[in-house]
Amino acid sequence: MAGDELASWLRGDALPAPVQQLVTVQRRERAGTYDFGYDRLPIRRTMVTSAPPEGVADPLGMLTVPAQLIGRGHGGWSDLWPAVLPGHRGLVAAHLLPGVARAVQEDVQDGAMVLPLVAECTGAGGPALDLALAYGLCARHEVDRAAALDALLMLAAAGDLDAPAVGRHLGALAADGQVTLTRATTPLRDAVAAGARLSVWRLLAAALPPLLAAPTPPRGTPDLLTLAAETASATGVRVGVPGLTDVAARGGTSRLVTEA
Repeated sequence: MAGDELASWLRGDALPAPVQQLVTVQRRERAGTYDFGYDRLPIRRTMVTSAPPEGVADPLGMLTVPAQLIGRGHGGWSDLWPAVLPGHRGLVAAHLLPGVARAVQEDVQDGAMVLPLVAECTGAGGPALDLALAYGLCARHEVDRAAALDALLMLAAAGDLDAPAVGRHLGALAADGQVTLTRATTPLRDAVAAGARLSVWRLLAAALPPLLAAPTPPRGTPDLLTLAAETASATGVRVGVPGLTDVAARGGTSRLVTEA
């Protein structure tokens, strides 16, 4: 009996699928005159909240992921979530997302190292997983970007990667100034070298529209355009990229226009 209950828990049958929602959170309030850490915090961050389905209780609090202010509420035991909820990949990602974002926006090392463990979980990923991968590709330290790459390749090999969703988040985060886009070029090129050309092309095709629509496209956009052209040619798969023809029609000799 206890073994059956444990198996149900590990498969993900013991908990219902939570309701997830994208939210934008702000940094915490300044704590007094000598709060030197305050100015190093990012102004805003895109996160994912999680809540039980309507009418479902959450006595253990596992289904609930609140919208924590930046600089508040990050626990030191968060890496245990993949072992606690191995059948709920998206819920695990939601719990771990603040730490992954810190690896990008606060230059914390090893914050994204848990992503391959999330990829090894089962169940739907949803917006939390897609957003975590987008953050991880732009992490400050190479070891974290490598972990994001490993997770992306694992999910792609299993058929569980939603490449367009990851791309949309990457483009939106970069256009909003939340991540440094230039950091994503190398892991994406490495993904192509590892054989994930189609996944990278679909990811880039979704990332480019918000980048091209930005008043000033972020640094690194031409590099992604180059990689997108290479992967589109290599795969032979046609995917529309809104805004691309408008940029190409501007004329001039800027690298952005040339690559478009």
